[in-house]
Amino acid sequence: MKDLKEEKIQVIRGPDFFPWMLNKQIIFLILIVLSLNVFPGGMTEASEAQKMSLVEAVELALKYNQDLKLAKNSVQYSKFTLEKEKNDYLPQVTGTVNTALNNDYGQSGSNRNYSTLRAEIFTQLNLFKGFEDKASLESARYNLSSYEHTQIRKKQQVIYDTVNAYIDVVQRRQEVEVARENLTNNRQQEKEIKAFYETGKVPATDLYQQQAETAKAKFDVISAENSYKISKMQLIKSIGVPIAGDIEIEVPKITIFTMAPETDTDRLIQEAFETRPDLFALEKSVSAKEAKIKEAASGKYPSVDLNAGVGSLYDNRYDENFGHQFSDDNIDSYIGVSVSLPIFDRQLTRTKVNQAKIDKQSENLTLEKLKQQIREELGQEFADYQTACESILVSKSRLFYTNKALESVFQRYKMGAANLTELTQIRSDQVEARNELIQAEMDKMQKIISIFFYKGDLGLSHLLKEKLS
Repeated sequence: MKDLKEEKIQVIRGPDFFPWMLNKQIIFLILIVLSLNVFPGGMTEASEAQKMSLVEAVELALKYNQDLKLAKNSVQYSKFTLEKEKNDYLPQVTGTVNTALNNDYGQSGSNRNYSTLRAEIFTQLNLFKGFEDKASLESARYNLSSYEHTQIRKKQQVIYDTVNAYIDVVQRRQEVEVARENLTNNRQQEKEIKAFYETGKVPATDLYQQQAETAKAKFDVISAENSYKISKMQLIKSIGVPIAGDIEIEVPKITIFTMAPETDTDRLIQEAFETRPDLFALEKSVSAKEAKIKEAASGKYPSVDLNAGVGSLYDNRYDENFGHQFSDDNIDSYIGVSVSLPIFDRQLTRTKVNQAKIDKQSENLTLEKLKQQIREELGQEFADYQTACESILVSKSRLFYTNKALESVFQRYKMGAANLTELTQIRSDQVEARNELIQAEMDKMQKIISIFFYKGDLGLSHLLKEKLS
């Protein structure tokens, strides 16, 4: 019985089993190596973040932003409307063919039932319509110009929103760097305090308090990283196209961010009145409403049309064949002028004119409201720009003295002349000062962009042609 068991074990572990297992392992390893050689690039691309500059972000937004596409569609639609109004000056030509089976009960015999075929081509050309065609064409031209200026403003809006979103991402990334550096400093300080505690220089409460500060610094890093991720999602939303994987941004180095805007607000406002595309769009819209008043008033004038036509008839009751009847015997034609004179239209024309006048008045009010809004926006943005410039100077000064204070308090703490609460407070003030400086610098960038935007002079050329080398 024992020999039988040993024989079974020999069958399982015999020399024929090991080569099969060895070959299988070799094949498996070869497949792994081949897969690593075939797909290394794809694995690297999946792990690397996509770098995106400010110019690239703006270009993508101008290409994929949905609101800008809608503005382009409105322009295209308006072009078709203008083409339609131009075509109203052309004559209308219509062709008709009618066939019928007839029964004449007053006849007897074979002529009682007969068939006819009539074909006709006629045209109508309006000669006078109370200037409606001229007014509607004028209105269509003004509307097209209005939509074109609206599209330009929408393009500026897309650039403005994308740049602001990009600057926000830059700010959040810098805040992450500050938080990580603060965590590193707290960890180092915790090691030093632990060493002081072990030598009996500081009580245990100092070590516990510092450990709590380190934990808080970790939380600040997590919070800053979360804000950074959210800001990148907002940037992608502004661009209007999904981007696979993560993105990596860079601090924009564009000349426009170092330019000092015009200091005379009155001159800024005047320049805005001369360059704002949305202001031009409203002015064109007011002109279109004026043309609509003329179009509505056309209902009180007579309408004159030129009518002409030619036709022929085939009747199977006659002996002549189809070609002879249709081309010779039964041809008829006419030409004439029809005049339509409004006598009583139930005050429809008067109502339309009054409605058109109200539309124009409302558009004028909207135009004046926009001008007042431009004055307020530019005045506020320029004041905010001056505040941001002053805030940078104050923040730099505060950071400088906070760094000095931190060095001094830390040295005093090591000598036992200061407590940990003072050291913790000064370090917290330093982090706050650094974040305030970042906020002030980003605010200055955003206010410069805002001034160009509200002045109506923000285009892609500012970003493409004025990059610092």
